[in-house]
Amino acid sequence: MIKGIHHVALKCAGPDQFREVMIFYTEVIGLTVIRTWGSGENAAAMLGAGNCIVEVFASGQVSGSTGSINHFAFLTDDPDECVRRVREAGYQITAEPKDVEIHQEHPEGEVYPLRVAFCIGPIGEEIEFFCER
Repeated sequence: MIKGIHHVALKCAGPDQFREVMIFYTEVIGLTVIRTWGSGENAAAMLGAGNCIVEVFASGQVSGSTGSINHFAFLTDDPDECVRRVREAGYQITAEPKDVEIHQEHPEGEVYPLRVAFCIGPIGEEIEFFCER
């Protein structure tokens, strides 16, 4: 039944924040615009993120908390470059790139090597840059 995640939706607090979010996701971390529609308070866009889409709406409400979703992760080959670009654009890095080894119970005894980093996006969303080694 389920084939995968199609998209993650972000709601901005108006057109100014929508523009900031669009700049962050396209110019800072390099997502591509697939489609846009509406304008002003009704502006919306879908951005290509490899195997899924980030959908952005201008007409949301900001709650100030992460809600029931803790974070979302972008698969990348270079978390360090992602962090460099995010930092250069003036956004908060919450966890510097680091190598992690998850010792799995199943498959028994196998190690799952990763390199990960975290930042906070323009509307308070927590983003992970995730690299399988």
